[in-house]
Amino acid sequence: MMKPIPYTAVIWDWNGTLLNDARACCAIMNDVLRRHRAPPLSYARYQDIFDFPVQRYYEMLGFDFRRTPFEQVGTEFITRYERRRSRLRLQPGARSLLDALQRHGVTQVVLSAYRQETLETLIAEKRLRQVFHHLSGANNHYAEGKIEQGVRLIKELELDPSVTLMVGDTRHDWEVARAMGVDCVLLDAGHQSRQRLVACGVPLFDDLPAFGRWLFSGGSPCADA
Repeated sequence: MMKPIPYTAVIWDWNGTLLNDARACCAIMNDVLRRHRAPPLSYARYQDIFDFPVQRYYEMLGFDFRRTPFEQVGTEFITRYERRRSRLRLQPGARSLLDALQRHGVTQVVLSAYRQETLETLIAEKRLRQVFHHLSGANNHYAEGKIEQGVRLIKELELDPSVTLMVGDTRHDWEVARAMGVDCVLLDAGHQSRQRLVACGVPLFDDLPAFGRWLFSGGSPCADA
């Protein structure tokens, strides 16, 4: 017999967690790097240095903001990303897992560093809007303020942190979960390397189907790292 899910709410990260866009982001950044006559980035290197705030990641790539403002290169990247976004697909197993959680009455929320208006548009394009109780995006293109978004979200939606789970693909998602006081699991299928994620000390899954099997087998609350 299937065990009951130990959470009444799941807060999803979007990019890299539900949307399979990490390799695309690496390729797009290589377009930007070529334009600035900088060496290309391997996918392994991308996962090793991608970080929040994203300014830190750009600095690791070698950008000098005194010569090239962050806003300039950040806009170059997002402009190219937006041109490709309609071709991006969901992570394998995402739709069936979202539908299964909806059938079980779990409140599902997206908490993303993606700009609010664009997040809403893309989720509508993927025909997923009916799955989510709420969408919380950023008010800028530069992936800022996700911790503050998350803390505010818990209060506004009156979610019980003790039965709420955050699902993400970066150490920053783990940091956001800690700030919200909720459990966290991470996926080794997105923007950061497994080695970096293991250090968080929370359940780590190769993909969404593996996470789903754990969850629907009564996955125990996560240990605090």
